[in-house]
Amino acid sequence: MAYSRIPKYEIIEQDIINDIRTGKLQPGDKVSGESQLKKEYGVSAITVRKAFGELINNGYLVGVQGTGTFVAKKQMIRGLTSISFSDELKQQGYKTDMNVIEIKTVMDERIAGKMGVPSDTLFTYISRVRLANNEKVAFHISYFLNSQLNEEQAKLIYKTRSLYEMIAQYHLYPVLVNENYSVKEITDTKICRQLDVKKNYPSFFVKRTTFDGNNNIIEYAETYFNKDFYSTTVNIRKD
Repeated sequence: MAYSRIPKYEIIEQDIINDIRTGKLQPGDKVSGESQLKKEYGVSAITVRKAFGELINNGYLVGVQGTGTFVAKKQMIRGLTSISFSDELKQQGYKTDMNVIEIKTVMDERIAGKMGVPSDTLFTYISRVRLANNEKVAFHISYFLNSQLNEEQAKLIYKTRSLYEMIAQYHLYPVLVNENYSVKEITDTKICRQLDVKKNYPSFFVKRTTFDGNNNIIEYAETYFNKDFYSTTVNIRKD
């Protein structure tokens, strides 16, 4: 390749991309600093910063103020093609698992409103941490009507390691989901500890309502996704 005809910032970009693709640089690795690259390539600080800016914008690197620049961790891409997030991860080649945090019976007026039932309705609460390649990528909280899935029945999840495989044993079959996406800071320190993030961490927050074939609500769930691992892709086609 005739490097003399290529802008020097692009040469730095391509060399770093090649190191990432060949595995020389792994997700989370710190890349060479500005002063080192200035000396190595014989360029100005502006050139190095432009290369870093392009690499950050294209998702190859992330900058941490006061610490340095690092290879970005691979994100789980949600294509909205499956009701099960776990199934989508498996399709992308990830090894999935979960840590079940708590299963309990609760009464929650807010959740009752979400599911359109009386305020004194009992729910089965299930919280868990989603793992992908042993990384903590999400904290899920699911609510089911206690009359459809009680606390003891829900403990089958320890065996199935899958929420939807577990509820299928009790003839609960999701057919349709409605999801709402937003950015929300995590203020609950318990959730922060489970995801290994600091308080007020800005997570990708998803509210989900799951329906069966008769359009009855069978689950209401809230999920805090670690934004460093998660993105969503939506394809739109004009008819």
